[in-house]
Order: sequence, then C-alpha cells, then structure tokens
Amino acid sequence: MLIFNTTFVVSDRAYGPWLKWVREQHIPFMLEWDGFSKPQLAKVFSQDNQDGTSYSVQFHVDNLETLENWHIQHARSFEQKFAEKFGNEVIFFATILEIIE
Repeated sequence: MLIFNTTFVVSDRAYGPWLKWVREQHIPFMLEWDGFSKPQLAKVFSQDNQDGTSYSVQFHVDNLETLENWHIQHARSFEQKFAEKFGNEVIFFATILEIIE
C-alpha cells in the first residue's frame, strides 16, 4: 500500500478558492480512479520562512502501477488546468510514501 501525497503551498489570497477546489473537484476526481482511497487533508507546520501556508492532500493507493497509470493519463492535464486556475498563487509537489506498518 502506498500514500500519494501532494503538498500545496497556498497564498493567503488563494486559500478560499483552493480549499473549495480541493473539496469539490480534486478529491472527488481522484476517488473516481480505481485504487485511490482514504483522502486526507492536513495543514503542514513548517519552520521555513515561506510565502503562504503548506497543506498536504493524501490518498491511499493500491500499488505503484495504479499510480503510474494515473500519472500517464492525467498528470499533464492536471498540471495545465491547475496552472490556469491558480497561477503562481499555489504551487505543489508530490511524493510517494510506502506504508511499512
């Protein structure tokens, strides 16, 4: 079992629209894809001096193949639409975690 984690750094101005997008569009879209489950949204506490606040959106993923297939089919479109919607007000990066215990 894997966790697909996306960390978003959200400007104060973009927080409301971004949160609405996560709840109403992003999480439902990801859950439509077989193999993604258990969404979680968390605020990231950081000592770094950064503009905006970091948030983590996580999904359990059955296996790496499922994640790779999603990436092949949706990643480019996701990045383009996201950039059009939020520009430089929200940036993100993804990590994959393997659940050991």
